[in-house]
Amino acid sequence: MTAAAPAVGTDPADLPDDHWSAVPAFGLLDDADRARLPAGAVDAFPMTAQQVAMAAQLVLGSARRRKGAADVPAYHNVAMSRMSVPAVDTAVFAACAEALVDRHEMFRSVLDLDTFSQPMQVVLARAAEPVLTVHDLRGRDAAAQEAALARFAAAENAKTLSLTAAPLTRFTLHVLSERDIAFTITEPHAIADGWSTHLNLVELFDTYVAALGTGRAAVTPPPSARLRHHSAQQEAMLKSTMDNEWWRARLRPWTEAPVPAPAGGSSAWHATLAITGAEFAALAELAEVSGTGLKAVLLTVHLTALRDLPGAAGTLTGVTVNTRLAVEDGVDARGMFLNVVPLPWTGDGPEPAAVRAGLLAATARGRVPLAHLVGTLGPAAAPRSLFVFNSFHSIAGAARRLGIDTFEEVADWSRTDFPFEASFNRSEELAGRIDLQLYSDGRFALEPDAVRAYRAAVRAVTGLGDD
Repeated sequence: MTAAAPAVGTDPADLPDDHWSAVPAFGLLDDADRARLPAGAVDAFPMTAQQVAMAAQLVLGSARRRKGAADVPAYHNVAMSRMSVPAVDTAVFAACAEALVDRHEMFRSVLDLDTFSQPMQVVLARAAEPVLTVHDLRGRDAAAQEAALARFAAAENAKTLSLTAAPLTRFTLHVLSERDIAFTITEPHAIADGWSTHLNLVELFDTYVAALGTGRAAVTPPPSARLRHHSAQQEAMLKSTMDNEWWRARLRPWTEAPVPAPAGGSSAWHATLAITGAEFAALAELAEVSGTGLKAVLLTVHLTALRDLPGAAGTLTGVTVNTRLAVEDGVDARGMFLNVVPLPWTGDGPEPAAVRAGLLAATARGRVPLAHLVGTLGPAAAPRSLFVFNSFHSIAGAARRLGIDTFEEVADWSRTDFPFEASFNRSEELAGRIDLQLYSDGRFALEPDAVRAYRAAVRAVTGLGDD
């Protein structure tokens, strides 16, 4: 290999992020793996441990469904946005979508679990198939259009995705009128994180509106080619004595003790709770007064609810973190830069300041892949629940700037493989509101208990009580 290896005695955790920019194309492959590359490959690098875990989940779920297993959801994202654009021009849409493929290598990547000495992400010079599919529904009445969209959504959620057919991220455009469309993104978890998906969506519509002749120039970022640099860092982080020992010590109360069996029913469920009015105002005020920020306050709500949820007390929760390299334009990189870190919380009464301190400590060590921690420390290191905080200010701001209406009207059928997830979603277009989505596969908690616990936690954390 020709990767930039750390100096002897240097822990990878001590190296600056720009150290990995010295890794050249194919610089993480040995000669045997280079010989296995397909024609048209312009780069290849090992998949991160988190990508491998996600890809394996997709493959295993597909195999179980083929064998007739019931209640095994397809492990990929499907998100449909309803919106109105200045005008519909399907040829311009297609051209802008293909330009996105040319700029960002995640669209030209395939994930190969079998061919090489280790699972590999292979970047091709071009994708074999168009990234955009168009369905024109303008000749149908509203009821027929809704029926067609419902059938499409069901089919997208049930389909089996191939990880070796680029582009792995696909766009589908349903034209409803001369201005109204339904736009769907379908992609496996292992190819892109949520921030990348949002960046792609904004960039696509930015270039599209500009190409319509509105007189406004599109703001397009430079091509992102940092995926191998991220892979190089992740490979080295597996060997970080500093971070691995920190996690081993911090997770010892869980890994050296039996995990309590969670309560739960036999069926998966999904519930949405709206946090508005006095509750939202109190949360926002607490975030400002405490100086901890809204994410730490909502995480405090989550931990408080788990403390009082039957079967959940004492279990590990996980928090999503961003593992992008802190380099110039790193925020614009597209791909899977996501990890889940366990949050070792043992306090009985979580307070935002303490929760924020714990979150910052775990995030600072957040580049050690969760899959690696589970592999080295055992299954008890795997969180039983997941906390997610989504803020869609970038999408909403772009919508206003581009003159696109209802950009935030999104139907998202994505699921993770955690037994329980609490996803707090805030949209700038819906001021004074947080939508809390609770998901359970049936093993963790019963729906009435969870809804009751989170409602009570919001009021307990804000001091509103039962009034």
